[in-house]
Amino acid sequence: MSWGYKILILYLGFVTIILTMVFSAFNYEVQMVASDYYEREMYQQDIIDGNFNLIKIEEKTQIETGDQGVKITLPEILSGESKSGELWLYHIMRKDRDYQIKFEDHLENYFHIPPDKISQGNYILKLRWTQEDTPYYLEERIQIR
Repeated sequence: MSWGYKILILYLGFVTIILTMVFSAFNYEVQMVASDYYEREMYQQDIIDGNFNLIKIEEKTQIETGDQGVKITLPEILSGESKSGELWLYHIMRKDRDYQIKFEDHLENYFHIPPDKISQGNYILKLRWTQEDTPYYLEERIQIR
């Protein structure tokens, strides 16, 4: 076989691979993380400040996953005061499995998400709240089995 046929076979193989990738990309389901991403960008400085405020506290936030769902326990120093904000469990692969709640005047030092509200998978836990005009922010990767 001459070198001309070898180049032709190599070229046709390359075109076949590229066309396969293009057509398989049309079958891929694309989902937006949030439809209000411009508004969420406005909170970026609050997220930075909240993360810094939570780091300043010596005690860590406890996150427990199990058969009873997800339990998030805040540091003891943050107990007793009213909290307002939002809790978002962002499923990495499927938007329809996300769990999001907004809360106001939350007095407990913990959050509990029952197992019937969430499904198995990898999540990013985002907890943003304000307490005594001080922003706090927690972002953690968790796996629910």
